[in-house]
Amino acid sequence: SSSLSAPPVIILVETQLGENIGMCARAMLNCGLHQLRLVRPRDGWPNESARATAADADSVLENATLYDNIDDAIGDCRRVFAATARQRNLRIPGLDLREAVRELVEATPPPKTAILFGPEASGLDNETLSRADRLVHFPTNPDFPSLNLAQAVLLFGWEWRQSSAVEPATITSSHLPATREETNAFLTRLEQALDDSGFFLTRDHR
Repeated sequence: SSSLSAPPVIILVETQLGENIGMCARAMLNCGLHQLRLVRPRDGWPNESARATAADADSVLENATLYDNIDDAIGDCRRVFAATARQRNLRIPGLDLREAVRELVEATPPPKTAILFGPEASGLDNETLSRADRLVHFPTNPDFPSLNLAQAVLLFGWEWRQSSAVEPATITSSHLPATREETNAFLTRLEQALDDSGFFLTRDHR
């Protein structure tokens, strides 16, 4: 849909099972996400097991790109979010899923953003997380927070689709943040009007 904000890039880091890559591709296509990047998948790429579980989301798999390291995978992205189930002792702002998606959708202009998902057994390590601008937490049952990889991708994709598909009725050119030039012109007019009305009693006041 033309009303959707710029779709994020999904990056799967060191995924262990090809089947999970296929299920993630299916979840992505369900939500209108098409850009899949893979960093060192354990069983190599391409992977027939991924195709078997993709349920016709072949276009996502065929266009997936393979990377040797995380820095190359995120190189052209202006923002990086990282999904993590655990709080880490990192000085990186943490947001719950809905807050993160809202920040992503409301960014103007929308920067190219990557969302990192880690290996099934351990999640993302601190070295990878240190590349992120935001850590994204899923508000699951605190007694059982672990999500299947494809479930996490689906939850993110669904939240993004619901948030970004809102008709842009209030997002018009008149509601965009002012440029610095426009702000200065407004302040100049305001200052002149106050001056003309005798509001400034002293030079310091002005």
